Amino acid sequence: MFNTGHQQFFRSLTLKKRRLVAACIQAFYQRLYGSHADYRSILGREELRDLFVQSIQAAGPGNECDDDAIDEGFTPSDLADEQKMASAFIRQLVTDGWLETAEDRVRLVTAYRFTRTGKIFAQALTLADRPRERTRQRNMRSCKNALAAFIDRRDVEDLLDAYEYADRVITDLSEDIELFYELARKILMDAHAHGNWDAFVEFIERRFRDEFSPRLVYDNAERHRLDIAAQMDRLHDLNESEVEAIDTDLALHAPWAAQAAPAGAVMRWLLDRIEEMVTAACRTKQPELFRAMESYIRRHVVLLSQSLFMDAAGAGATLSKLIRSLGEMPEADQSRWLEVQGMALSPVAVALYDPATIRMKTSAERTRAQTVSIVPEITREERLRQFLRQAEERAFSLSQVDILNYLLARMDGKDALRLSELPVDDAIQALALLRAVEAARGSERLEVDRREGELLENLIMSGTDYEIRRRHVGNG
Repeated sequence: MFNTGHQQFFRSLTLKKRRLVAACIQAFYQRLYGSHADYRSILGREELRDLFVQSIQAAGPGNECDDDAIDEGFTPSDLADEQKMASAFIRQLVTDGWLETAEDRVRLVTAYRFTRTGKIFAQALTLADRPRERTRQRNMRSCKNALAAFIDRRDVEDLLDAYEYADRVITDLSEDIELFYELARKILMDAHAHGNWDAFVEFIERRFRDEFSPRLVYDNAERHRLDIAAQMDRLHDLNESEVEAIDTDLALHAPWAAQAAPAGAVMRWLLDRIEEMVTAACRTKQPELFRAMESYIRRHVVLLSQSLFMDAAGAGATLSKLIRSLGEMPEADQSRWLEVQGMALSPVAVALYDPATIRMKTSAERTRAQTVSIVPEITREERLRQFLRQAEERAFSLSQVDILNYLLARMDGKDALRLSELPVDDAIQALALLRAVEAARGSERLEVDRREGELLENLIMSGTDYEIRRRHVGNG
């Protein structure tokens, strides 16, 4: 930047009149690239001076001292009135490298525009005062408008602007995604720990409604993407001579693009990159933003439900009071209380049916069964298969009563029996071993104790050993 002959680039923003100079720069940037910019208009010296005069009048008088301003390079005549002050600002910005002139051969006038460096810093000044203007929808519109301006004027600066706006769409969405992930990480520390939901409510009512809601309108984003695709189709249809002239101009204004483009096709490379970034924003980044936002809202809903439950009255008040009082106990008292309750709940066992074994008959099957009027004749082979199937089921069928009787018989007068002591010489003994713990827990006569650290190993299983004891009256 300082090698282009403008070593005093920032001097305009260090003068006593820097507040007015910055206001003029922002107004000129809005005039050229704002949401209501007219890309077909050309600003000559008179139009630019009138724009600066309006900006100076809108900024109003400040505390700047004119004598100090004179010492910084302005003559008394430069500050005599607003017209002369605007002309002096134009000269100063051209000298320092913010503005440059270009000849409009169609209208035969001298037009003013930002230099490449001046435009970047003018944009930064504008966004610093209006941070919420950097939205994805605005950048999508700006990309579309810049491509339209390039089609009309063939100014390569407009094509480079469209490339920057498309790149900024991805950047803005990535920043929004990181914002929601960061907000989700701070929830547990802020809202849940302190019970303060004001920040969340303010975010939803203000920032979410004003800044994020427009970004979630998929129809608008898709419409902009289709418009951009149509404009790029028009540019791809240009003849070879026009494309070569544009590539030559781009090589002078954007050497970085000329180095990255294959075989010197700079314009087509830029168009392809713009299309890739806009498509990625609509198809990849926008759904990712939806997921990050959904995760943030869902976590708040869960925490809010927990908070409402803890503050509830009525049927849920007893449990919430118990949880709150348990949380206020010292750690040693908590452990002691939980151990006592765990011992009281240890005999409880819940036996659930395997859902895979439950199958409801369909209506079609019931209808078919009702329409059968003649009982089919069963052949000898079918009776034999049915007999064999029933015999197999009975051979490996053990009821809870059979297993309990088997365990009591194995105890043979003793008070306790371990699983490792049970034999596995046949299939019936193996099935009894596998279901012994379940049968003992469901019996009022027996109780089960898990022997931590003691292993059970035999031909059919390996794991922790269990001890089955007789339950005596007075032991719970």
